[in-house]
Amino acid sequence: MTLAALAVATAITASQSRAIDQLVTKTLITEHIAGATVAIAVHGKIAFARGYGFADIGTKQRASTDTAYPIGSITKQFTAACVLLLAQDKKLSLDDPLSQYVPGLPWSDRVTLRHLLDQESGIEDFRFGSIDTSTPLSRDEVVARLAKTDLLFPPGSRYGYSNSNYYLLGLAVEKVSGQPYQSFLASRVFKRAGLAATFYNDATRAGAPLAIGYSATPSGPQPVAAESADWGYAAGSIASTVGDLAAWDDALRSPGLLDAESLDAMFTPGTLDNGAATDYAFGWVVVKHDGRRLYWHNGEVTGFHAMNAMFPDARTDVIVLTNTGGTFAADRLALQIFDALHPFTPSNADRAAIDRTREWIGRITRGDIDRTQLTDQMSAVLTNDVARSAGAQLRALGTLKSIKETAADEDASGHSYGFDVTFAKRTVHWIMGIDASGKISALSIGL
Repeated sequence: MTLAALAVATAITASQSRAIDQLVTKTLITEHIAGATVAIAVHGKIAFARGYGFADIGTKQRASTDTAYPIGSITKQFTAACVLLLAQDKKLSLDDPLSQYVPGLPWSDRVTLRHLLDQESGIEDFRFGSIDTSTPLSRDEVVARLAKTDLLFPPGSRYGYSNSNYYLLGLAVEKVSGQPYQSFLASRVFKRAGLAATFYNDATRAGAPLAIGYSATPSGPQPVAAESADWGYAAGSIASTVGDLAAWDDALRSPGLLDAESLDAMFTPGTLDNGAATDYAFGWVVVKHDGRRLYWHNGEVTGFHAMNAMFPDARTDVIVLTNTGGTFAADRLALQIFDALHPFTPSNADRAAIDRTREWIGRITRGDIDRTQLTDQMSAVLTNDVARSAGAQLRALGTLKSIKETAADEDASGHSYGFDVTFAKRTVHWIMGIDASGKISALSIGL
């Protein structure tokens, strides 16, 4: 059954629906995106689902709720589920060394499966610097490439995102299960979660309504060569639909596909050896948006960009799939859509950031930079020349009239606040980051 035939929840009003349409339509134009499909699920039920633009510009095939898109690194959530299922089966432990499952890597006895899942291994990304990802690539080639590299840092000492981590987890799944990764994925994950429109995108799925990929350019979306599944593998080679991803999110909301212990592990951010927490869990980034928990992951392969965002406190999921690479518009759209449904209300702590913003607008306007309030990195960026230029631009806007806080995000590094700042001549967007020590880590003025 297609999403169009499903009875949808009534949680989204007609005015909210129009606002979402306007957001997506405008974004496709300004970001030069060929097509997109958007879905919102509330309490596990589809409340909004719609296609925009074209799945295939050449044939004028419109994007629809049935259109399948490669989802890139969102695949990592599924690979993590495979590993957790094998752990539930007592066939592996998350603290096993990688050397137990993948031979031939000189440092693999120092790296555990948990390091891979948490992106704390220090393994170099095998895709780094690759230009043509349309050609086949064997597993042996990838392992041979990695065997020639050194670890970028001691495992567990820091966070470092690398596609190699989840690629190697796929090899571990094959070793332990005795099945090809895509076979285990289909039988133990897709089938059990009821994901009939989700598949390993290696061109063996006949008749799948798969979108054509494009690259965003100033002259409009341009077709690109399809990426070989060999390059993504367990780190990025699944294709899916918005309906199936909504069902996937719902399957992770309570024990069923995974048991309670595995679900807790999946959504718990990693901890470094020094006790510091990261934002990365098992295929999910775990942060806060406007005071609410946000679990998200995006994904990009050549010609496509996807975003899967869960807001568990609001029991709302937002999925945005696009067939145009080279733009992070899907990520922004997911947050903008959620904000259209749940307008931001500042807390008392958030309101204190308005006072600091007012202070720093004044400081930059006057050229009175208090570097004791800045992190070392921010102080290095905000040179005297940069501060003078920004001050001149702010003075040209006229008298400061008002400051409206529009967003408050929180991650392991601290807080980020967004503001609409109105001057006599125009309104600009201001972003300020505050690190865990209370110092300003970011200042951005959208002039």
